[in-house]
Amino acid sequence: MAAGVTPSEIKSALFGNATLRLLSARSRDWVLPLFAEHLEAVDESVSAEWFHERIAEALENNPDWHGDRSPAEHCRRWVEARWLETEIEAGRLRYRLSPYSLRALRIVREIVEGESSVSGARLGSIAHAVRLLADMTNPDREIQVRRIDAQIAELRNRRKEIATGRARLATVEEMRQQLREILAMTRSLPADFRQLRTLVEDRHQKVARRAMADGPSKADLVEEYLQENDLLARTPEGIAYQGFSRMLASSQQARSISEDIEQILAQDFAGDHMTVAQREQLETMLSTLMRAELAVEQVYLRWTASLRRFLTRSAHARHRRLVTLAERALHAGAEWVERSPGARSIDDDVLGIGRIAVADISQTQLWRDLGPQRVIVEAVPQATVLPETDRAALRLAAGTSRRVMARTVNTLLRGRHIVTAAEVFAATPTEFQRLGAVVSLLDLAIDHGHVRLDVREYVALAGDREQALRVVLPHLIFDRPIEGGEAS
Repeated sequence: MAAGVTPSEIKSALFGNATLRLLSARSRDWVLPLFAEHLEAVDESVSAEWFHERIAEALENNPDWHGDRSPAEHCRRWVEARWLETEIEAGRLRYRLSPYSLRALRIVREIVEGESSVSGARLGSIAHAVRLLADMTNPDREIQVRRIDAQIAELRNRRKEIATGRARLATVEEMRQQLREILAMTRSLPADFRQLRTLVEDRHQKVARRAMADGPSKADLVEEYLQENDLLARTPEGIAYQGFSRMLASSQQARSISEDIEQILAQDFAGDHMTVAQREQLETMLSTLMRAELAVEQVYLRWTASLRRFLTRSAHARHRRLVTLAERALHAGAEWVERSPGARSIDDDVLGIGRIAVADISQTQLWRDLGPQRVIVEAVPQATVLPETDRAALRLAAGTSRRVMARTVNTLLRGRHIVTAAEVFAATPTEFQRLGAVVSLLDLAIDHGHVRLDVREYVALAGDREQALRVVLPHLIFDRPIEGGEAS
């Protein structure tokens, strides 16, 4: 039996799993299209009022679905069935799809699209995963080195075949298979992240309810927090989240994926053989996953903040108790004096600070005002200098200012009648050929020159970068000196 799943577990899933209950519900023929149209493509939640209107419109367009329940009652039942999730934002109720509904929609889409798991692309993914697992499970380093050497030799042979033109190019069908494999592998990740987000919120509410009901100690609460965090990390969704977070931490790997996606979309294959939806899904794949990862991280932060607030309240509980006891003592003393006035003597050291031998408490001076205190303020000069980065920034701002650019314009106009912005930029020292100089030239041309939008100029910005960065400018012309050498 696959993955060791018993028949009793399958039977239990048919009745207990929210995804399977949604797929087998009598209302699935209008609920699933409703979810797909209005909630599936939304990353965040939607307002309850807006979604209630969409439900009312769907019921009006299909009288057979109309029953006695209101849109709010439908939503309440869907929340109880775990098809929808709720959250409160600015005091208003909002809805979002649960991970169970996302999985149900994904299953239906795979059936409609008729995707098959039997393909060369899927076999390549399996082979790559098996090779990685073989390297992970083999403790013999020499064998691992020989496998890497074999891979290097294989890559060199492939490079030679490509360079000489003997390598066979991929067919369009092979490209389509690989594209479907990529989209299929990434399609389940948002639902997995949503599932992890739900697990975090559920455990957060569980710990919060226990903290308010039983009042656990700090040590117990921190121990429970760490235990729940470890449990989340061991779930399939948690493992996927950790792996994706590690990938995002590597800026080089994320940049490599982004560059590869741009290369794919720039080829003829994307325009001729990819649908608009496929291009959009591939183009937004990395940003969508980053938003999903950020949503999970925000839930973790809220959970940690709640724990910190509870611990802070626990730390201040002793202070509140002391103030309460002091108020009770003062109230008891006032009642005692009112009920039985007269002199009193307390033999015990109640506060533990010693006894005060006085006959009249009104003459006791517990604190004495010593008058105004003399305060001496000394100014100590700082021996430090301005940091080098700040000095460089100030120098760059001064060298690209309007006054400096105006002075360069006036200098060039001494020997000619017309000066363009590109000529002024070229006459500027290399270290100041930055975006600030371009902005200053635009500002000066608007106030003191002429701007032609039908002609364009290109200037290259200076700076330490791998590729030159060019800026497109309208044709800026200066035909008269700027008064005072700077813009007034």
